[in-house]
Amino acid sequence: MLFTNLGSTLKKWKLTRERSMSTNSDHEQRMHPRWILKSNVSVFERQSKEYLGLLVDCSEQGVMISTYEQLQPGTQLQLDLVDIAPNVNARRTGQCSAEVVWCDKITPSLYGSGCRISQQDDILGVMLKSYSHAHD
Repeated sequence: MLFTNLGSTLKKWKLTRERSMSTNSDHEQRMHPRWILKSNVSVFERQSKEYLGLLVDCSEQGVMISTYEQLQPGTQLQLDLVDIAPNVNARRTGQCSAEVVWCDKITPSLYGSGCRISQQDDILGVMLKSYSHAHD
């Protein structure tokens, strides 16, 4: 139930955000399409193993994560992204280095942060591709 409500809240927020953005915005200048996830992917800070939040959407070069804490633009992150692979029933962990590009309040208790991936391991590459194929 929590994830269903979060999903509908995020969709409404994204529609409102897209309508309010100018055509010259960084968000509108993406080189790769974003894929909204149909599964839950948990995001952790690699060093501390601290839970940051959930992956909302992704592209080949970026991710949006929802967090309870505000992330400051310019912050460099070392992330572990963990999911359960569909039809395999096994956990996958992909790693990346990313920079927070923007952060907006989504609800009174949640923030959405767009992050640009600067490096990723092969496992994360496979994971991101699998999310894109879920939309085919």
